[in-house]
Amino acid sequence: MRFTARQGTDPIASIDATMLAAMGLPGGGVVSVGNSHVLARPSEMAESTAIGLGPIAMANTGMASGQVAEVKRAVLPHAQRIVVSGGRIDANVSEIMSALQGVPVTVGDTLVVDPSYLSDRTDPLVLEVVEMKPTKPATIGVATIMVPADPGSEYEPPNRYNRPSRSVGRPAPTRSAPSRASPVPDNPAFSEAPDEMRPPADPIELTPAKAKGPSRQDALLAGLNDQLDLLTGWVSLLTKPGNLPSAWGLPQVAGLILEGPTGCGKAELIDAAATNADTKVHTVNLDLVFKPERLLDLLEKAVKTTAAPVVIFVNRLEAVAGEEGMSPMRTQVAAIIRWFLDAVSEKPGVACVLGVSNASHLDDSILRSPLLPRTLSVPPPDVQRRSLLFEAALAKVPSGDIDHEQLASRSAGFSGSDILASVVHASTQVARSGKPLEMATMVTAVEETTSSLGSISLGEIPSYGFERVAGLVDVKQRLTEAVIWPMTQPERFTRLGIEPPRGILLHGPPGTGKTFVIRALAHEAGAAFFPIKGAELLDKFVGESERGIREVFARAQSAAPSILFFDEFDALAPIRGSSSTSVTDSVVATLLTEIDGFGRLGDVVVIGATNRRDLIDPALLRSGRFEVHIELGLPEKTGRRALLDIVDVPFADDVSLDKLATATDGLSYADITGLLREAALSTLRSDVKALDVTWSQIEAALETFKTR
Repeated sequence: MRFTARQGTDPIASIDATMLAAMGLPGGGVVSVGNSHVLARPSEMAESTAIGLGPIAMANTGMASGQVAEVKRAVLPHAQRIVVSGGRIDANVSEIMSALQGVPVTVGDTLVVDPSYLSDRTDPLVLEVVEMKPTKPATIGVATIMVPADPGSEYEPPNRYNRPSRSVGRPAPTRSAPSRASPVPDNPAFSEAPDEMRPPADPIELTPAKAKGPSRQDALLAGLNDQLDLLTGWVSLLTKPGNLPSAWGLPQVAGLILEGPTGCGKAELIDAAATNADTKVHTVNLDLVFKPERLLDLLEKAVKTTAAPVVIFVNRLEAVAGEEGMSPMRTQVAAIIRWFLDAVSEKPGVACVLGVSNASHLDDSILRSPLLPRTLSVPPPDVQRRSLLFEAALAKVPSGDIDHEQLASRSAGFSGSDILASVVHASTQVARSGKPLEMATMVTAVEETTSSLGSISLGEIPSYGFERVAGLVDVKQRLTEAVIWPMTQPERFTRLGIEPPRGILLHGPPGTGKTFVIRALAHEAGAAFFPIKGAELLDKFVGESERGIREVFARAQSAAPSILFFDEFDALAPIRGSSSTSVTDSVVATLLTEIDGFGRLGDVVVIGATNRRDLIDPALLRSGRFEVHIELGLPEKTGRRALLDIVDVPFADDVSLDKLATATDGLSYADITGLLREAALSTLRSDVKALDVTWSQIEAALETFKTR
């Protein structure tokens, strides 16, 4: 993004909060500006495209007020060694390093340390970075070694994960110290800086670094074995020496489309597949492409300059070719992409992967290109992956007892980037207070982090459980075994070497409680509930019904543990060939694909309900799909009597519940509920102050129901 430099205050640059969030830094972070890098924090700016820089930052970046420059998010490694000149550091090197923790540095940068950090100075210490290892820009970390350019002492980092303590006997500073270096001792930025940007008055004493947890890549790839195997196969086929597709007489292809929400592991998946296939990855990011000419330059360079074997990963394709891309120039963009696919397909040892958040938003000429015969979907992180992502993000953060699984359950709809943002947000409290990160702080950070998938419904948790379900003892037991046990006690299945069922079908006459019992099941399981009417997903436009199915499966996965419930399932998945249109046939095919690839992905159960099981396509009813069939027939007397015990209707003394249970033979639960409603309304018509329902009113309602 292009920003205009404006006068600001050191030590931290200021950028509009919305613009920072668009750059993927909702809580702030390191950005590249001009010739160097600076820390940036969200702030209220008079101009949304302005960046406030203090005098030192202006000098380091080579910027001047009013100058326009490209500002990008930067991920920098920790510096191993820094050589500085300009002042002696041997007497208080540990204090200097404490002041500079997290500061991005480049060779030639000027660093100014505020005297409140220094035990033997009353004026700022000015240093210049003359040499670094690695030589590229980096940040100062706890393991960074600082060396003076002239002979002197060398700073060795402490063994414990804490800041070095101040000199013994030194009083605490009387004013708040800056969070980083400062150009002048009385810079007004110190008094104006918000609390979260100030360091603690006392040194941070934190616990030692914890054992290394899973890496972010490992966490994002958890549960994606099928996708990784498939992508590895494609990469191997297209990049192996010998031009295998041509040698084997296969159709000419360029690669495939990889779809999934931003921050859910597409780049990590491609890196892992390329590693497995012993090839390399060349990434073309289209976030900052605004003209077709620039798009052509990037893609042409990628095709002509990258040596085989290589995978060209075109990331964020929707930025230029999606519904909200360069809409006035979509025809040009589509033509450029088609040229790119042709060029890749003709170059042996080169494959391409087009990364997009939603493939259905692409131009049809791209989506249906024969050179891209496969679309591979990466689902949002489920509860297992979110737990691993929290563990990976918190692995080196000084913290107390953190329940990663609880954080995962509270972060439904979070992408990997959202999880990192919440950890960064919580870590600011550690830097401020000097105390280890506690679970309560982490929970608050999760609640205050806006999910990138937040616009998607994350289901509901019904308010009642099995206690409100009359009778149906066998049904409740079978549902417990098929749904609740796999979610709460998966070891039962592992112990016997079996997998829990993927799908359940409830069938029986209308009004027998199919939807009601599944709502109660969701409450008992503590799972998000996604009720879907079968007919709601049918759309006359080509591809819309299939897209709707993929989206509801993705929503259920993002909110796992969850229950995806298809009511009127026969309307959505009739026997193929029985309909006058091809829409339902495509819908059934999409359902088969989703269910086959879905059962192993997380704590999601797919349940269907129907009054006509014989109308459902047989392919969906076989083992491995909707394999558990539970019939809910008309209730027997014991079930009807159990319903009368839990209804809220007040009965008069002359009403015998046993007699009423006998009299309602042949009625469903819904019929009995309707009968009692009719009797209560009849009572109110005769006496608006009535407090109970009499037998005579019930008899009259019974006569009405029996004549229907």
